[in-house]
This record gives sequence, C-alpha cells and structure tokens, in this order.
Amino acid sequence: MHSDRAGHTSLGSACRPGPSTRALLVLGSILACAACSNEDNGLVEPGVTVTDVTLPVTSAAYRGAGPHIFAGGQVTLTCGTHGVFSSSVPPPQTVGRTVVSEYTATFEGELVLQPPVVAEAVTHALSVQASMAEAITLTGESGGVLTFDTELVTFTLEGAGMPDGIRVRESPDLASSGVTTVTPLSGGQSKVQTHYDVWLEISLDDGRSWEVAENAVRMTLEPN
Repeated sequence: MHSDRAGHTSLGSACRPGPSTRALLVLGSILACAACSNEDNGLVEPGVTVTDVTLPVTSAAYRGAGPHIFAGGQVTLTCGTHGVFSSSVPPPQTVGRTVVSEYTATFEGELVLQPPVVAEAVTHALSVQASMAEAITLTGESGGVLTFDTELVTFTLEGAGMPDGIRVRESPDLASSGVTTVTPLSGGQSKVQTHYDVWLEISLDDGRSWEVAENAVRMTLEPN
C-alpha cells in the first residue's frame, strides 16, 4: 500500500482502474440508488410507522443498496443491515436547530478481499458493533410533513468481529448526507423515512493509512 499526505492509501495502485472505469463504477452506484427512490423526494418506501418519533427508529434498521468498492474491486464491503440501535433522540422542533444522535448498532455485512491485496481471495462474514452518530437538522414543514437534513457523521467498525488489522470509518472528507421526513398519520402515528448516501474508508494496516471508497452507497431505514 502507498500513503499520500492525508494518510489515504492506494491499495495495489498498479492495478487501479483508469478514469473511465472509475466513472462507470460511480455511475453504477448512483443508478442503484436512483432505482430505489421515489419520484417525489428520493426516499425509499414504505418507511416505518411509529407512535413516538425518535431517531434512529429503534424498531427499524438501515439497509444498503449495494457494495462499497475500493481499489477497483480488490476490496468490497457489502452493508447488509445496521440495526438493534442502542438509543435514539427526539428530532429538533425548531427550523435550523440540529441535534446529534449517538448510538451503537449491530452491523451485518460481507467483506471480500481479492489479490493482490491478499494472496488468495477471501470472504469475511461480518457481525460487528458499529459506533454511529447522525446529525439531524429541521429544515422545514409543509402540509404537516417535517423535513430534516441528516448526515451520518460517525460510522466505525473495528475490534471484535473484524478481521485482524482491518478498520472501517465514515469518510472525514466526504459528507454522508441524507434526508428524513416525518409524515403524520391517523391515530396519532407518524411515518418516518430516512436515507443516507454513505462514503466509507477502509484501513488494512490497523488505522495507519486509509483508502476511500470509489462510490457512496445508499442506506435506507426499513422495518425490521
């Protein structure tokens, strides 16, 4: 691996794809996200119905739309679900106000390493306690529907359940932004919809250097 000044790596740089191939990888990720969006607000149906709104919704889980791709496919991380949230907070009720929800979640996914990163291809099934935090800002209300700008500001996989020396984090340079809407329903219930387009980085040397993914992956809140 080769490191740049920011501590980011180039995994197997001699095998990295050219600009056109990289563009196709990113375009594929964008199209995958678009395919699971509705026409009105880009949020994936059906959402989660709750009586008391707190974020994240503890009766739900985030699910990924596809794999994070590193080093031209030499490393891929598929985010299956993040669920069993340890805590949640009420969203802000004043436009422009931000609250931060910090919690742990059980991450279920799959990490695939291909040569020349490793001598032989290997697949790791992951079940890891992820440290997470999301910033939630109320941006407006229309017809009773509340809209929030949301950003995943912390996502860390390390320690128990991870292969030796491998860590994953939310990119400190690329924002994992998203949207949450809360729609009132009859009977005092509400429908909550959330998505993030998540940028991750991976380290294969215990955090000494990092490789940013070539694509963002849409994570969507869905019922358990």
